[in-house]
Amino acid sequence: MKQSNNNSSSSTNIIQNIKNVFSLAYEIDTNLMNKYLLTSFIGAISPVIATFIFRFFIDNMVMYQSIKSISIPLIIVIIFSAYTFLRLMEIICYWGLNTAYYDFLLRNKLQNGLMYRFVRKLSSLDLEHLENSDIQNLLNIVEHSYLWQIPDFIRISSYLFSNIIGVIIGCILLFPYGWWIPFVILAVCLPRFYFKIKHGINYWSMYGSGAPENTKLWYLGWLLRDKTPILETRIFQSQEAILQKLQHIQNYLFALHKKPLDTYKQVLIIAPIIETLTVFGIGYSFFPTVFQGYVSVGILTFIILTLENLKTNTAWGASHFGEIYEKNLFIKPFFELQALPQLIKESENPTSFDHIKPPLIEFRNVSFSYPNGKKVLHNISFTIEPGENIALVGNNGVGKSTIIKLLCRFYDVSEGKILINNINIKDLKLSNWYSHLGTLFQDFVKYDFTVRENIMLGKPDIQDTERMIVVAKQSGAYEFIQSLPNKFDQVLGRRFEEGSELSGGQWQKLAIARAFYQQAPILIMDEPTSAIDAEAEYEIFTNLETMYDNKTLILVSHRFSTVRNANKIIVIDDGTIVEQGTHEELIQNNSKYARMFLTQAEGYK
Repeated sequence: MKQSNNNSSSSTNIIQNIKNVFSLAYEIDTNLMNKYLLTSFIGAISPVIATFIFRFFIDNMVMYQSIKSISIPLIIVIIFSAYTFLRLMEIICYWGLNTAYYDFLLRNKLQNGLMYRFVRKLSSLDLEHLENSDIQNLLNIVEHSYLWQIPDFIRISSYLFSNIIGVIIGCILLFPYGWWIPFVILAVCLPRFYFKIKHGINYWSMYGSGAPENTKLWYLGWLLRDKTPILETRIFQSQEAILQKLQHIQNYLFALHKKPLDTYKQVLIIAPIIETLTVFGIGYSFFPTVFQGYVSVGILTFIILTLENLKTNTAWGASHFGEIYEKNLFIKPFFELQALPQLIKESENPTSFDHIKPPLIEFRNVSFSYPNGKKVLHNISFTIEPGENIALVGNNGVGKSTIIKLLCRFYDVSEGKILINNINIKDLKLSNWYSHLGTLFQDFVKYDFTVRENIMLGKPDIQDTERMIVVAKQSGAYEFIQSLPNKFDQVLGRRFEEGSELSGGQWQKLAIARAFYQQAPILIMDEPTSAIDAEAEYEIFTNLETMYDNKTLILVSHRFSTVRNANKIIVIDDGTIVEQGTHEELIQNNSKYARMFLTQAEGYK
């Protein structure tokens, strides 16, 4: 996938991203967005109308002695009150409600909605996406920016909305006094726009582009804050070496982008001076006409105030548009992530099995290559009968886990077929197929929830305390659960208050209990007892033989003590099946399995 660091393409899709962001914000809370924009609009027009009224205030002060029966003090009070009221509306609506109250509410609402959509998308991504380095870079960019960049985009857009309204009205009001005036003001404010965009590009390249230096920066930061690498680096005393690498990259990025930022700093100093002098020069040019009586003092005041408002709105509008460009570079990856297509797709009319029971599974001439990788499986064929207990054995990296991924349909085969009850797995309804599968992977999840929740997540729609206790005993977890302060209601882990940490073996027993609780007709176990002692392992597999009678068990393990009782052992080497049979048959073959078994047995002597 191509990364989101193409600045020219980002400038062309800014309008689309504005549409995307506002559509998302309206989807999250329509009523709040309407109030937010309404107060922004009132705040934008109030100073313009107030300036227009102030013109009449001055003219009535200077030119009129009386107006019929209405006294001049009353006129002054009315006009000045109207002016004050409009300015007050600006303060209340814009600086009060818009920038404080509604901005706070909208930011919180947006962050909640954004987080929900982000994690929902992550939970639905295909494994091919999750194992793709470009997608990982994209995820890093989004994760480190979306919660604050997108709300900032909305806020700055509302400021820009107000600025645009102010510029349009200012141009209209000043046009009768000189068509060239708006163009001069707009021209002197253009440098702000240009350099703000340049600043945004540099800021993006420093912190969000997904360039190699930034990827290294995020990775080094993870090494220095995650518990597992912290423990190892403390023993090896390698923190300083990693900190030095982190600081070196930071210094490199800082030096690389300092010069353009210095240029932008100069513009920030020079631009306001030029803009203010321009307003003064235009206002000064009207003084002769005032002295000659062609233009009233009120009109001159009106022109100067309108010029000032136009200059302020134009300057800030240019700056805010530059910020929109900068934020656009950061929010674009969020919508790229949301737009990632589903790679594993169901057929138009998928098949579902009415009864959830062990099916016939057949791998027929299956070959597989990972995207942009070499071929991992070569013409694999084997059958798993309903209720059969099989084991996949072989050295690391020979294709065992890939077979499991294909059976779970995390990937689709490159060649051949996987048949479930003689139906191609691609034609099955995924949710129905997953209801047949129970899994326990080597990298299982340690949920920092209660013990009860950890087990019942195996089948959340069933809350069966009796079943929970039975599977806890069958997995060997019951004994240590009873020693916990709150037993099954004990919170686990150190993330939350009063949490209890477990050993690796205890966590693994709890994961096995979760798999047992599901009671799926097919149980896939990938190195299920790697952190458990031999005695506990024997007890677990004895319970398995009882629990999974008439159910299918697929076991991936390096421990031959756990696979020797399988009905069928499939030996894989370099992506091909080199032999299969029972333990006794394979020992008699005196081939690869026998050599591996005897080598491991020798190690136990």
